[in-house]
Amino acid sequence: MNTGILTEVPPVKAEESFAIFERRKSSFNFPIHVHSLYELNYIEGARGARRIVGDHTSEIDDLELVLITGSRLEHAWVNHNCTSSDIYEVTIQMNDDLFDGGLLCKRQFRLIRKMVERATYGLAFSRATILDVKPIINELLTSEDKFNSMLIFLRLLHRLAQDQDAEVLSHQLFSEGSVAYDSRRVKHVMEYLQEHYAEHVTLTDVAALVNMSTSSFSRFIKIRTGKNFIDCLNEIRVSAVARLLVDEPTHTIADIAYKCGFNNISNFNRIFKRLRGFTPQQFREQFVKKRIIV
Repeated sequence: MNTGILTEVPPVKAEESFAIFERRKSSFNFPIHVHSLYELNYIEGARGARRIVGDHTSEIDDLELVLITGSRLEHAWVNHNCTSSDIYEVTIQMNDDLFDGGLLCKRQFRLIRKMVERATYGLAFSRATILDVKPIINELLTSEDKFNSMLIFLRLLHRLAQDQDAEVLSHQLFSEGSVAYDSRRVKHVMEYLQEHYAEHVTLTDVAALVNMSTSSFSRFIKIRTGKNFIDCLNEIRVSAVARLLVDEPTHTIADIAYKCGFNNISNFNRIFKRLRGFTPQQFREQFVKKRIIV
């Protein structure tokens, strides 16, 4: 993170579980920022705005719901192509220790804990789920009984945790977190790639790492991740580049690309734009605004 960044007092007190805020506004004006609190952000009527979460960027639709639990995950929503002057936003901010022990560590809350882990990198919920939980959010906004509010809040988390179409947004290397894999061999491979992405890594090397033939490993990684080996490696390298584009603004893009394992700049530019939707220079410019810690 940059030094000299503004730090604000979190709005949720230590003895509170969460706080909910409702607002209507005509535009987005909050810069890219990070904070220690967990945050669930609901946005309505801002089609065309740009969502920035770690190294992920995309235009949002008229309904948006994102959970962020990574304390160092940079995020913001910016106007971009949004022409609406009537944006409705509901933000729920939670103390991170709410999920550290006690009741929420019990077996019945397993799905919620898994969702919180995935949201370390930002988690965008499907439209069907957003429509489903919108009445629960409204119920939470109008509740005047604190105990009942907690029950509504848990019901909201439980329903969100059931969304099988929720999308993880940022990559681990950018977000500085850890990922849970459902396969020991996939975990071994990904950890190896994250440590050696800057080197010359071949399919043969990685297949041998898990005692598989190249053809068997190619089928295995495709089934387990939905991507082939080269795509997995390129995603890791691009995320490493994205991190350095933000943290090392005086270094040239070419130097950073070479540092992260790309040997052909033209090929790197094509891969970066395909995976991020922007050129490396455009991506870097998004983070020129001052970042703040809340």
